[in-house]
Amino acid sequence: MRIKGIETIEVRGTKEKEVPEVIDLINCVFRTDRGDLPHTMEKEFPLLLSPRNAENMRIIKEKGEVISVVNFLPKKILIEGTPISGGSIGAVCTHSDHRGKGYSTRVLEDAERRMRETGINLCLISSTRNLYKKWGAERVKSCKRYRIFAGLLDLKYIVREYREGDLMSLKKIYNLQGTRYLREGVDFETLIDSGTLPFGDISYKRYVLEDENGLRGYIILKKTSEKIEVKEAGGERREIFDSLAFLGTELGVYKIDYILSQEKKVPTGYLVEEEYQGGSLKIIDFVKFIDELRPYFREYINDEDVDSFKVKESDGKYLLSLEAEKMQIESHKELLKLIFEKKEKKNISERKLEGFIDLVFPLPFPWTENLNYQ
Repeated sequence: MRIKGIETIEVRGTKEKEVPEVIDLINCVFRTDRGDLPHTMEKEFPLLLSPRNAENMRIIKEKGEVISVVNFLPKKILIEGTPISGGSIGAVCTHSDHRGKGYSTRVLEDAERRMRETGINLCLISSTRNLYKKWGAERVKSCKRYRIFAGLLDLKYIVREYREGDLMSLKKIYNLQGTRYLREGVDFETLIDSGTLPFGDISYKRYVLEDENGLRGYIILKKTSEKIEVKEAGGERREIFDSLAFLGTELGVYKIDYILSQEKKVPTGYLVEEEYQGGSLKIIDFVKFIDELRPYFREYINDEDVDSFKVKESDGKYLLSLEAEKMQIESHKELLKLIFEKKEKKNISERKLEGFIDLVFPLPFPWTENLNYQ
């Protein structure tokens, strides 16, 4: 698509032969301009910044040069086993000589058009900057941050560093989770290396929990100069918490932070506070998003009521209805709060629609800053 009135400017997907040029721009902005750091963006995000994803690397090209880019990676996310269509946005930038002209906004709008065309109904953005807020994305407080203090525990299994031969067991442990990113093909193999690539003051440690019967779980830690926190973990929750206390002692740190979705059942007795999801979210197509969720609704609501539950979007407002009952949500921000954030407990409503909403929302959702984070 050419921008009207400016014939030299194109807004479109990247051609395969242009991918190296796009990656050069991204590395220039995120690495050279930030302290002349090594150019590693394509190694850190090989699924996002790949010839296979070229059409979803949306660019503005002026006078033959790529000057602005918005990249997104389509991914299925399972909500208690029900797949929804998500798109993760990352490595968004404009060349320093062309900033302040609204190019990022234009290419972001083009990326949204592409998402709609390809059936992506929820967008996850690895940032909270004003560019995305103006576009309609918002943060949601749908997680909890647990602080696990170092301790010497008598574990009934060993905790050791990850080895390449452990990969298949990690896949099986990860896939036991009903709510997760769907990792197909060699995604896990790619992400466990690219998602733990050291950068600047950020480094990672990968561990497995093992007994005589094999692997019981895994833990991937992210370490900065300020803190250590869990990047991703899988296995029985109590064993993960105990292993984190053990690792705190082994690594000589006071505490390790572990962020989990609100609905996750965890052991008691830990310091905890509410936490925002990583980055921000935007629902691209509300009606289709709800339609994707209907199999999840049926796990809790009878078929007749699920079929009677209708939604509509009009002029920036959202209408929900069940039989004769209606509810209007005034903004996208309030819609995200309704769907993703925990509500205060109240007396059971006699209204059928409110009862429906209380049963299915907040939506269980994986912590987005895991290995899939873009």
